[in-house]
Amino acid sequence: MSWQEELRKLDEELASGRLSADDYRVRRDQVLSSAVGQPDAQPAQQPGSADSTQVIAPISPPQGTPQPAPPQDNSAERTQAVPQWQQQQPAQPPEAARTEYVAPPQQQQVPYSPPGGFPQAGPVSPPGGFPQTPPPWNAPDSDQSPPWGGGDLPPLTPSGDPGWIQQGPESFDNKPKKGNGAKIGAIVAAVVVLAGIAFGAYMLWGRSSTSASGGGQTTTTQAAPSSQTPPDPMAVAQLPGTVENFDRIKSFSQIPALNYLTSNELSAYQTAGAGDTKFVARRLPDGSRVLMLLTTVSDPQAAQKAAGDLLAIQIRNGGTRVVDVPDGVLASSIDAKGGNPAQVRAHYAHQNVVVRIEVSNPNAQTAQTDFTSILNSQLKVLPANG
Repeated sequence: MSWQEELRKLDEELASGRLSADDYRVRRDQVLSSAVGQPDAQPAQQPGSADSTQVIAPISPPQGTPQPAPPQDNSAERTQAVPQWQQQQPAQPPEAARTEYVAPPQQQQVPYSPPGGFPQAGPVSPPGGFPQTPPPWNAPDSDQSPPWGGGDLPPLTPSGDPGWIQQGPESFDNKPKKGNGAKIGAIVAAVVVLAGIAFGAYMLWGRSSTSASGGGQTTTTQAAPSSQTPPDPMAVAQLPGTVENFDRIKSFSQIPALNYLTSNELSAYQTAGAGDTKFVARRLPDGSRVLMLLTTVSDPQAAQKAAGDLLAIQIRNGGTRVVDVPDGVLASSIDAKGGNPAQVRAHYAHQNVVVRIEVSNPNAQTAQTDFTSILNSQLKVLPANG
């Protein structure tokens, strides 16, 4: 079987689907490689076969009519050169439509216009221009007047006074100066007018208003608009000592988690409608600990009632009423016992805010002294008005 028949068989298997495209390329390359050195054999054309493929030779090869090659050696290792324009193309399946390529007709190339245009016939002007022919020595003077000048217009060059074309300062010394007096007068008048306007403006707006009795000069100033922020309803005085940060406390609902108040005290606050809350703690250098609890309630009457209820709870728990305090402040004290320090507590109402101040120290006198100082400082920012 010749290599052409093997290629045709591969084409039929590819068209019928019995052979994949990858296997087809591999086997086709093997057949073409084995075809080198074998004589071309044209298979006999079967008459009336529907699957036969007719190979039409090109009319004119790309490089002209090939010349017959000289006889080659018939040895086993000879190599046959195949022209590039006779590359073997794989045969198309019988079902595929055949397409014939027709080379487009050659178009006549039209030269493009150069950037500077086509050269023109005729003399070229030299870089310096054409030489000028001098006029004859006896030629009359040419008329220098413009085309629109005529006999009715005066000549451009005065014949009687050639001094106007002279150069140098001497040409101006012979003529008198005219019009300087008028210009100087106008300038002086303008300066006087401007001075009068400036003086009038100074008299109207530059001087401060004086009193009707001829008193001293008075000035008026406008009060700057107030930009102060409203006071904090739960303000805290500047306290000494080391800060214990409880800024996370914003609402009374966070107070039970601190285990600071008893159940009766919590109930008194909740009955009054406790809401926004501040909790402040300080450690003083003498060992005292200061705790302040500020809580907003529903109204001033509820704040005043909550302060009274909290004092009653302190008395029931063994506290002693302290009477030496400012008006509106309800205070009590507990002596140190059982390892617990001495404590002094106070409650008062500021509008709808309940203020609680507590100072504890192992020494009762020190606790009382620190309590009095802290209470007076806090009353300056939030007075007891409940």
